[in-house]
Amino acid sequence: MKNIIEFIEDPQLIGDKSLSLPQKVSLKAVYGLPLNQKERKVFRQITGRSQYRAGHEYSEATFILGRRSGKSDKLASNIALYEACSRKHKLSVGQIGVVMIVASELKRQSKIVFNYCLKKLEHSPVLKGMIANVTAEEILLNNDVSIQVYPCNLARIRGQSLISFIGDEAAFWKSEGKSIDEDVINAARPGLDFPYSKLTKISSPYWMKGEIYSDFKSYYGKPSKDVIVFKGDTLTFNPSYSKKKVKALKRINPTAYKTEYQAEFRSDLSAMYDPLVIDDAVNTSRPLELPYNSKHAYQSFVDVAGGGGRDSYALAIGHKEGDRIIIDVVRSRKPKFNPLEVTSQFCTLLSQYGIKKVKGDKFSGDFASNLFNKHSISYERSEKTKSELYIEAEALFNTQRIELPGKEPALSQLKMLVRKTRSGGRDSVDTDSGQPEDEGNVICGAAVNMEKVKKAGFGVGPSMEEIWPND
Repeated sequence: MKNIIEFIEDPQLIGDKSLSLPQKVSLKAVYGLPLNQKERKVFRQITGRSQYRAGHEYSEATFILGRRSGKSDKLASNIALYEACSRKHKLSVGQIGVVMIVASELKRQSKIVFNYCLKKLEHSPVLKGMIANVTAEEILLNNDVSIQVYPCNLARIRGQSLISFIGDEAAFWKSEGKSIDEDVINAARPGLDFPYSKLTKISSPYWMKGEIYSDFKSYYGKPSKDVIVFKGDTLTFNPSYSKKKVKALKRINPTAYKTEYQAEFRSDLSAMYDPLVIDDAVNTSRPLELPYNSKHAYQSFVDVAGGGGRDSYALAIGHKEGDRIIIDVVRSRKPKFNPLEVTSQFCTLLSQYGIKKVKGDKFSGDFASNLFNKHSISYERSEKTKSELYIEAEALFNTQRIELPGKEPALSQLKMLVRKTRSGGRDSVDTDSGQPEDEGNVICGAAVNMEKVKKAGFGVGPSMEEIWPND
């Protein structure tokens, strides 16, 4: 049986002799292949380890690399094909062994890795004969091994007989706004029960939490017989990549440069809210929208949008019961839309709850004011920015003083919010992927503004003029 480097370079098999020295050394090290003196120097550089154990194969390997380092092409797909096509696994009669590659929740990312695997098989004089069937997410081989590539999904992993599990960009796995890398890896481990089953995680770094960061802290530069961790910047692992692009990003965005190309974890990021705290705020026994009740005085916060970009036009309505803040209604309209039409619909809803004044984004300006004034509802700009509203709402969530409906995408948006620590002292909050968070914004805006309202109990609350006096 050929070793993994021979398998990759053999023109009858994959036929790729373009591996960089660090790519080749890292693959050799995972499988315990001999290293020459030059390769041992590279090994020390990319693992932080002083000693190399030739002949020792690792059951787990983690690669923490800059972007464009060959993670999907040179590492993930090659390991998958070697495990699927070249190694002998003791399968029971009728058993299908699975080489599974899990990518981010974005389907296009999983298709990239899938296409690397499929094209390498189809262009191989020998390996193409092993293809028995191909579907959108699976390549079944005639040796009873299936190569499966999915977006991260817990349900698809459980119950599989895993020859090899490869996590591609594992630091970025999310579902409904929650990081699920630890859950996915833990779901995969029980299935890795073949003699040579291997767990491989390959990712650019992100923030200082999760599986990738845990591996770095526990195993990088430290001896372990089971786990080995590699870490390297883009130009180390892929010397042919454009130095001009790397220098440009360093000049334009030094923070992104350190993460994207230097493979450094970001110390300035943290989750704004614990996803479990958001889940605890949801009242699952209530309807998504609570009807008007004359006992309560209602407030609303809006996030106005023009209808032609990426932002939704969102609105939240809420009231207080003692110290509790109840979010009664959350609605939004995705683009494209006519802002005049949406404002009219929202004003009809506001009137049903007796609301004559709304607050909204301080940056919306006269555009928002004019929209609401046409419907005899006054618009007041929030004195606080979105980031300030999110930060002030943190205490309300942590003390379980907010009740939320089980409304999406609002819950996911709250869970996706990331707090960025700035050197000047003021933190900023936004989604880490740049995705909209309009429903999350109006929830927090409504909650923070209602916190100012004196206790209303269950009797008739103060009038809107008492809460927000007119100028």
